Amino acid sequence: RGRASRALDALVQDRIADRADARSARDWARADAIRDALAAAGITLEDSADGVTWSLSGD
Repeated sequence: RGRASRALDALVQDRIADRADARSARDWARADAIRDALAAAGITLEDSADGVTWSLSGD
């Protein structure tokens, strides 16, 4: 993976951690806002029992 890909992954992982914190605090509005902001940027989050993964929409 290239440097840009690693940088994007680091940024998205940071937002995923923020969303997890919001969910733990039961701050659903903040968690949804983070997910929606990522979606607006073309990033899809997938929640599963193993954690959260992300992909670029359309990939």
